[in-house]
Amino acid sequence: MKVLVACEYSGAVRDAFIAKGHEALSCDLLPTDSPGPHYQGDVMDIINDGWDLMVAHPPCTYLSVSGMHWTTRGLRDPQLTEDALDFVRLLLNAPIERIALENPVSVISSRIRKPDQIITPYMFGHDASKKTCLWLKGLPKLEPTKI
Repeated sequence: MKVLVACEYSGAVRDAFIAKGHEALSCDLLPTDSPGPHYQGDVMDIINDGWDLMVAHPPCTYLSVSGMHWTTRGLRDPQLTEDALDFVRLLLNAPIERIALENPVSVISSRIRKPDQIITPYMFGHDASKKTCLWLKGLPKLEPTKI
């Protein structure tokens, strides 16, 4: 499978797909932290390159509910949130059959659509409880492995 990992510079997700035998590429405006296939630049430059799956991690700075108080109190330009939402729409509407977009609890839920699934690390054997939302296209929901 040809996998695009959008908005990732760590290489962690990309490398996990490569370890399972997939052709994977990470993409971010920043250089990768880990040697491997990486496109440093705008994901829109390569989004139409025939991907089978995209896993997207758009920046949550201007989307997360926990940071929206800066905007609602007039301490941050609301256009930054609008631009972030436009970017999310571009990712979700990409011509890719399978898409998983990940973000914390955010205004994506109220401004675009509700997430298909909300997961927390403790559902997968980790001692943590941070809600993470998933917007899915052509993919099943994740099944908890170690609650």
